[in-house]
Amino acid sequence: MPFEYAVEEIDYIKGLAREMGGPERIKRQHDGGRFTIRERIDRFLDPGSFIEAGPLVGATEYDADGNLTGFTPGAYVMGLGAIDGRPVAIGGDDFTISGGSPHNVSKGAGQFTQPLALQYGIPYIQLVEGVGHSSKSDETRGHMGLPAGAQWHRLARLLARVPVASAVLGSVAGAPAAYALMSHFTVMVKGQSQIFPSGPPVVRRATGEDISKEDLGGTKMHVRTSGQVDNEAENEEDAFNQIKAFISYLPNTTNSVAPRVDTGDDPNRRVEELLTLMPTDRRKPYDPRKLIRLVVDNGEFFEMRRRWGGSLITGFARLDGYSVGVIGNDPLILAGAMDGDAADKYAHFVDLCDAFNLPVVIFLDMPGFMLGSGAERKATMRRGIRALIASAEAQVPKVEFNVRKAYGVAADAPHSLGHPDGLNLRFGWPAGEWGGIPIEGGVAAAYRREIDAAPDPEAHRQMIEDRLLKLRSPMKAAHRFDVIDLIDPRDTRRLACAFVKLAQPMLHDLAQRPKRAVRP
Repeated sequence: MPFEYAVEEIDYIKGLAREMGGPERIKRQHDGGRFTIRERIDRFLDPGSFIEAGPLVGATEYDADGNLTGFTPGAYVMGLGAIDGRPVAIGGDDFTISGGSPHNVSKGAGQFTQPLALQYGIPYIQLVEGVGHSSKSDETRGHMGLPAGAQWHRLARLLARVPVASAVLGSVAGAPAAYALMSHFTVMVKGQSQIFPSGPPVVRRATGEDISKEDLGGTKMHVRTSGQVDNEAENEEDAFNQIKAFISYLPNTTNSVAPRVDTGDDPNRRVEELLTLMPTDRRKPYDPRKLIRLVVDNGEFFEMRRRWGGSLITGFARLDGYSVGVIGNDPLILAGAMDGDAADKYAHFVDLCDAFNLPVVIFLDMPGFMLGSGAERKATMRRGIRALIASAEAQVPKVEFNVRKAYGVAADAPHSLGHPDGLNLRFGWPAGEWGGIPIEGGVAAAYRREIDAAPDPEAHRQMIEDRLLKLRSPMKAAHRFDVIDLIDPRDTRRLACAFVKLAQPMLHDLAQRPKRAVRP
């Protein structure tokens, strides 16, 4: 029967597509420690959930009788799938076919997965391993043309509507590199992934710099130095799990609120260990991530950008089953001070929480902006002002626990987060201290002449500092209503959970606001 023949032909061509670039190139992919795109999608999605779009798209050759004699699949695999039953749009480059850039086939995310995510309001996942534009395509067309630019407008619309997450899974250059970075979350694999506008051969030709692809664009460069990529993964499975964790905290669209999850953790659980976590010596550090894990549901905390802007901690957790953004300071790095990188990290994270209607919980131990010529060269204050603006513009509610220091303009960023005319939900711990400038620096500046004139300048300076230290008592701040209350640290979880539950109606109202793209 003719239809039976047609079905056989469809199955035959789909079988050719599943062969990708052929056994030799698949082996090369595996020898490099990388999965193929079809293996990646199978491992990422719920079993049996993938509905492929465009499996018959490719470069074809037919003989005079209309019989197919050659078929090269399009080097992009895409479609609809599910993660834990939640629909997602997903696609990725097939590096086994011309490095993901075949010169004679037009197939890509803009034809299906991006419009699907936009129209139906579902997360968009990119598994990226491609080299971008091929000069061979110019030769095939017989001319070079100006880039159209329409894809960037579509990606900006995606960033304003749905969660976008990308895994960089090999060497990525050109447009695919830009696609990967136009995401709310990007992860790359240590020792396997590199990302750059152009690779070492183009760099060498353009600038004369001779550099390896790992030094040019590996995780050491972009996770730990430039901060262009959020997180580092040990392997591809780890990268997939990080993306799954990331989107699990977010709603499907910026016009909705993340659903509550039954975590089984009592919101009234009293955390005894918090009473002794903070050292009595204000100069000694503590483990801020342990503090966070003790407070949030089941100790589960998904951190973003841990390797960059390290004095600031940002990530997602749940409290009483509700998704929250978490911000803290790490006293083990720059004493928790805000430098330029931390300011940029703060601004991006606040924008992300505001876009997806996530309340923010802050554990503040901020001694101020980072000081010194190095900080000045990095434009710390200008970048810090960007953090202040992000806070001033954000409307999602926040609750702040002043666990120790809160000094200067830098501490105003978390203070000002939330509705400008709303209540300042701030609680103090007994170790709290706050003011316009840290006591040590303030004394050195304000009492310089008096100290210099003293018979024993060092002893005189210490005497003034000891005198002023008595003024830092959090009890005196509580008397002035600088905080809602001075609390027993063991009650932190209960209060945070109560706040997050209280915030839910407001979050549903905020979800109806017009949204703009979150800038990477």
